[in-house]
Amino acid sequence: MDLLSAERISELTGEFDGERSQDGRPRISDDVLERMKRVTTEEAWGVLAGHDYNFQYEGEWINLHPDRVLTGRAVTCRYVPHRPDLNQVVEKVGANEGRIGGQNSWVIDTLVTGDVLVVELFGKIVRGTFIGDNLGTAIASNTGGTGLVVDGSIRDTQRVRELPINVFTKGLHPTGIGEVTMTEINGPIRIGQASVLPGDIVLGTSSGIVFIPPKLAQQVVESSESTRLRDYWGKQSIREGRYTPGEIDRGWTDEMNVEFQSWSKTVDVNELEY
Repeated sequence: MDLLSAERISELTGEFDGERSQDGRPRISDDVLERMKRVTTEEAWGVLAGHDYNFQYEGEWINLHPDRVLTGRAVTCRYVPHRPDLNQVVEKVGANEGRIGGQNSWVIDTLVTGDVLVVELFGKIVRGTFIGDNLGTAIASNTGGTGLVVDGSIRDTQRVRELPINVFTKGLHPTGIGEVTMTEINGPIRIGQASVLPGDIVLGTSSGIVFIPPKLAQQVVESSESTRLRDYWGKQSIREGRYTPGEIDRGWTDEMNVEFQSWSKTVDVNELEY
């Protein structure tokens, strides 16, 4: 038994043919991650649904910073309810691999800049508290300030909220973590109604979280940017009195499309103010 296997990660994500991290996960560029921050939940969902990825969204979170957008490359881990014989095996494997501290520390120690930790904890609230402020500080340090998604709970909420990370959790509780065993790092997991693989792009907004397959990340960003350009030009055309709302909302004429294409070459979509 291995808690982490680069070979298995490569097999799980075999449709991705781009750059990979040292642990085998797909590695989407920092540029795409930065551009992803301006993508809406609905824009991302539209692209994924068009490719028949219908189980990539989960809502109804406690979001510690709803004014922030969370993006990053998923590192996954899965927990099951505690079973003594299984836990002994996991602890032995961890010791053989040189892992230190509690099992939740093991996966946090693997995080690097740009990662988002995604934890399947089967909705456990009492004693399902994956982090407090100490481990939250470690996440902030290792990732450069991205965050955590946990289908469970956290503790030390007031102090965690002060950290430079965002946290999406299903609950808050003062107890410490217990009665659970971590069975795998960077395997496939379930977060509510969503399926998540290591290396998926996490897009967390005030609307919820979309887990984007790496092979579709570029398309999601470019589709969003195209939508924003068209929306901006349409509103600007209405304000300037060149076209009516009815003309903008219906199918554009050839003349309008030519105007839009000419204008779009003169602007940077990421510098437009909405």
